[in-house]
Amino acid sequence: MISSTALKVNSLLELASEPISSEAILSELTPPKHFAKAEFSNYIPEPEHPSQSHALHAVRAFVGNIGTSSSKSLFEKFWGRKPTEGSGLYLDGGFGVGKTHLLASAFHFFDGPKAYLSFQELMFLVGLQSLKGVFNSFKDFKLLVIDEFELDDPANTRISTNLLGQLFASGVSILTSSNTPPGALGEGKFSVEDFQRELGSLREQFKTLKIDGDDYRVIHHLNDGAGSSWTSSEGELEMLLKSEDLSSENVLDSSFEEFLLTLSKVHPMRIRRAIGNFEAVILRDVKQISHPHEALRFVYFVDKAYDNNLLLFVNSSTGIDEMFHRSYFIGGDTKKYLRTMSRLKEMTRIQ
Repeated sequence: MISSTALKVNSLLELASEPISSEAILSELTPPKHFAKAEFSNYIPEPEHPSQSHALHAVRAFVGNIGTSSSKSLFEKFWGRKPTEGSGLYLDGGFGVGKTHLLASAFHFFDGPKAYLSFQELMFLVGLQSLKGVFNSFKDFKLLVIDEFELDDPANTRISTNLLGQLFASGVSILTSSNTPPGALGEGKFSVEDFQRELGSLREQFKTLKIDGDDYRVIHHLNDGAGSSWTSSEGELEMLLKSEDLSSENVLDSSFEEFLLTLSKVHPMRIRRAIGNFEAVILRDVKQISHPHEALRFVYFVDKAYDNNLLLFVNSSTGIDEMFHRSYFIGGDTKKYLRTMSRLKEMTRIQ
């Protein structure tokens, strides 16, 4: 049972406002808790979608080949030639087809200098360290795994293509995923035509691997369960919470309005670190999100809550499929919202 001593939303703001250094971030660049046990052996391809089996073998081969041809001959060392460039593999597929599972499996399988982070976290590091600083931090890695590659604006386009190009040249191999093929990154957000040169080089650097399939969470009924944590009334929520064995000190309890306001006050990367202090989050009186900026901040929160196996309890008269206004499903962020709804259904175990 959760008592009245559960932490309020200002606790999240206080935690998110604590100083954060690039060194601290670099020390945490590993797959999230949700995929801590992900391995190639427990990725189960759907028989009706051969591309999943193909992706499994291709990713394993990609990681297994890293470094096999990068050693210099004595002649190369004498003349000081550049090391062999790193290679790139880009997994393109919808949500729930196992892309992140494969990325985490590759990270766990590879025995060498490596790092794992999301694209947003990569951009945050650039903001902290500068592009040159991030390059210097990553240049000695052999494998860099970037989950959910995205290009939200022209500046990110230039920064990412510049940084990844330098990392490739230094011998870093890069494995990444996205819901959008490389040539379509940025569509619906800004003119791809205006940045064809940058996007074109991105396509050339990566081998693209398409993964088909249905949402694993839906076809395996991960949202089924005896109880529900997405309730329609405050009374139902209180009854549910009374049956849960949760420590009040590790629970964040907030109205949805206050929670969205808190998310707007600090950088998402700080929210990512702050929610790691909680076991569960209670959101009361959740309504349809009315502003796209609020919607994207909530998308990021759900992603990080999912990654950290955070329990989520919701009181709402709005269904998960109605969380985002229909107008949000036109443009470059459509698949982000679909992924969020899919993850919410798994996390809250609705009936």
